[in-house]
Amino acid sequence: KLILLDSLLQENIMVFTTVPLMVRIAKHTNQFFGNPQVGPDRFWKTRALKMMTAHFYGRSRNCYRIAQRYNLKALQQAMHNRQVKKADARDLWTCRVEGVGNTLNYNTWHMRESLARTGVVLDRHMLSNLALTEPRTFRAVTAIAATKTSQGLEEGGLGLHNMGPGPEIDIVGKL
Repeated sequence: KLILLDSLLQENIMVFTTVPLMVRIAKHTNQFFGNPQVGPDRFWKTRALKMMTAHFYGRSRNCYRIAQRYNLKALQQAMHNRQVKKADARDLWTCRVEGVGNTLNYNTWHMRESLARTGVVLDRHMLSNLALTEPRTFRAVTAIAATKTSQGLEEGGLGLHNMGPGPEIDIVGKL
């Protein structure tokens, strides 16, 4: 080992010969001076929980075990609320399309299926946006859907005649 140390000193490379000089180097910075840090520090779990419960009041954020229970319940409620929000939005879009469709004498139950058979791919959200902001466009889309709904099965329609005639728009040609 002395030969190696002497050879390093002769090459003008900085070598730490004492332990106090080694302590000055920050740990986990270089594989030569210390073991690289593999994972997060050992207090990360506690700090992460404290960050997630910082907006709670009292012991529900200060005591680790209580904060853990409150945080788990809050995460469960957040997941449930996301699902409820999506369902509410879907119901709102369906109600908007049904309301405008009923004023145009068309039952919109099979509307998206008949539009898909004609090659018009619109989802609930887009149909509700058309119903609110573009009434003439929605009227034309409803006429296309009503025509395809009342067409026979051999023509690619749904073969349903009880869904309503739709708006008074003449469709020229085959869909």
